[in-house]
Amino acid sequence: MSTILTPVITDRGLQAVFNADNNGLAAKITKVSLGTAGYTPKSNQTRLKQAENTIGIASGRKVDSHQLHLNILEDSNKSYWVKEVGFYLDDGTLFAVYSHPTKALAYKSPEVDLLLAFDLALTALPANKVIIKDQGVDLNILIAPELAKLATAEITNMYRYIKQKFILLEKGII
Repeated sequence: MSTILTPVITDRGLQAVFNADNNGLAAKITKVSLGTAGYTPKSNQTRLKQAENTIGIASGRKVDSHQLHLNILEDSNKSYWVKEVGFYLDDGTLFAVYSHPTKALAYKSPEVDLLLAFDLALTALPANKVIIKDQGVDLNILIAPELAKLATAEITNMYRYIKQKFILLEKGII
């Protein structure tokens, strides 16, 4: 899933970008937090309302001077609707927050890892003053085990079905 978000930049997030810019640096987004509350975000927020999990950014890149692309993998055993997303800087500051009062972004099932990709539009900030610090994980490799799990489950179900048919045939029921 890839979603273009225009989040609300928090007051503290804006101050962090300003401070970094004054020091000749860029603010670094390092973590994403997912939560279950649906609401209209406010710039004075310092945390998500109902955070479920905070995840390091697996991979990311700069699309252009005002847009970042980042990928996360939520692989916990939790189950929840993702309705809010927080983007955190390396010092723990909630940089930006996205939520919608009535719409969910995704569902996290305990059986399946949730791969989310975001394109973060930051047009309200100076160019190149926010960057991503990721873990350098190639998520294409991480998808393979999930596909293997799905294939194994499908094969197991087919085997059970065929075995059941043979039993019914042997008993003369079909």
